[in-house]
Amino acid sequence: MRPSSLRAVLFDWDGTLVDSAEKSYRCYVEVFASFGLLFDRERFRATYSPEWTRTYTAVGLPRDLWEEADRRWLSSYAREASELLPDAVATLERIGARRLAQGIVSSGEGARVRGELQVFGIARFFAAVVCAEEAGRKKPHPDPLLLALSQLGVAPSEAAYVGDSPEDVEMARAAGAYAVGIPGGFPNREALRAVAPDLLAESLPVAVDRLLGGC
Repeated sequence: MRPSSLRAVLFDWDGTLVDSAEKSYRCYVEVFASFGLLFDRERFRATYSPEWTRTYTAVGLPRDLWEEADRRWLSSYAREASELLPDAVATLERIGARRLAQGIVSSGEGARVRGELQVFGIARFFAAVVCAEEAGRKKPHPDPLLLALSQLGVAPSEAAYVGDSPEDVEMARAAGAYAVGIPGGFPNREALRAVAPDLLAESLPVAVDRLLGGC
């Protein structure tokens, strides 16, 4: 049910505000090849999760190599510039104009996500940023979103969370927030539809139009 009194809109990062799907795929190909593992589009579709250790498990990367794989992935990711999705800044400005609080809850590594927020000049929009290592448990567990909401001083029933993955919807639902799904560039569109978010919109601007319509 849509919040009767919407006070905050929080976002996933990768795939929702930043266009990182193809870049992430190329990083996976490079990293897994360095360990002698084949990774192609089919495996990307079959194993993708914002919780990347699930991908590591699915492709058979031994647990004792995960830390090194993280290091190699971040190094690969840093060599190529990221880009915001076309409507991201205008969307954040619209929400800010309504004096709604905004936040980021991401499965991404904190230094990377915060660095990109600064590079894109949009850190100013977010009063709360919670990343992978900061809440103890990761999506789809509700802790990351609950931590961000506590930092904003907003109840879950007064918040919407916007993301592009089933884990985003499951986290929002478990936290008691309004779950908004928008299909992105990662290979999880059918899975996103299957978890039936409270609102499924074809794009970020459409999602925000519908969220703000009653504000």
